[in-house]
Amino acid sequence: MQSTLALFKQLVNNIPPLFPEELRYQIRKDCKIVQESDISLKDLEEVMIQHGYEIWPWNQAFKEILSDTEEKVGEQFLLANLSADLQEKFLEYRLLGLNLKDFYSGRLANYFDNEQRVSLGVALVDTQGKVREFAVREVVGLKKELYLKKVQDFTLILEEIRHNLNRLKELAEKEEEHTTLADEIRARVEAFEHGLCLLAPEFSHEEVGQAHEFFVGRKQELNHLRGIHETIEIDFYTQE
Repeated sequence: MQSTLALFKQLVNNIPPLFPEELRYQIRKDCKIVQESDISLKDLEEVMIQHGYEIWPWNQAFKEILSDTEEKVGEQFLLANLSADLQEKFLEYRLLGLNLKDFYSGRLANYFDNEQRVSLGVALVDTQGKVREFAVREVVGLKKELYLKKVQDFTLILEEIRHNLNRLKELAEKEEEHTTLADEIRARVEAFEHGLCLLAPEFSHEEVGQAHEFFVGRKQELNHLRGIHETIEIDFYTQE
C-alpha cells in the first residue's frame, strides 16, 4: 500500500508542464485525500488509473522533448559537473563509440574505478535535474507549439488505446465458456491500465491493438482443443 502511495506521489510530483491547472489541482487533491483516508488498495489503483489516462498524453509528449534535450545538451551538462580527470576519462569512454544513454545504463561501468563511479553517480543525478529544467524552459518557450502538437497526437493515440481496451473488456465480459481466458484478458487490461500510471511497465499502443487479435486466436485454439477431447458416440444399431 505504501509503495503504491509513493508511486502516486511520484506521478503527481512529475506532472509535465502546461498540464491543465484544474486537472492538476484535482489530482493533487485526490492524492492528499487518499493519503489521509482508509482507502483500499484496489480503490487507490482505480484513482491512479483515472488520472493516468489524463496525464499520459502529456507525459509521452514531454518525454520526447526531454529525450531530444538530453541528446543535445546532456553531455555538456554532465561534463560541467566532472573534475578535469573525470572529464578526460569520460571522453575516452566516448571514443569507444558509446553515447550518454549507454552511460546511464551502466554499460562498461567497470571502465571507471569505485571512487570515479561514486562521483559520476552524483554528477548524473545533477545532470538529469538540469536537463529536465532545460526541457521545461523549452516547452513553455520556444518549443511550446511543438510540445502541444505532440500532446494532441498522443491524445489521439490514447483514444485508440481506450477503444482497444474497451474491446478487450467486452471480450472478457462475453466469454462464458473459458473462464480462465476471461481472467487472462482482464489481467492484460489491468496491466495496460497500470502502465498508464507507473503501476506497471510502459507499453506501446501497438501492443494494445494486437492483444484483441491474440485473445480471439486463443479462444479459437481452446475451442479446437475442446473439440478434440469430446467423445463422439456412434450408434451401430441404427438402421438406415
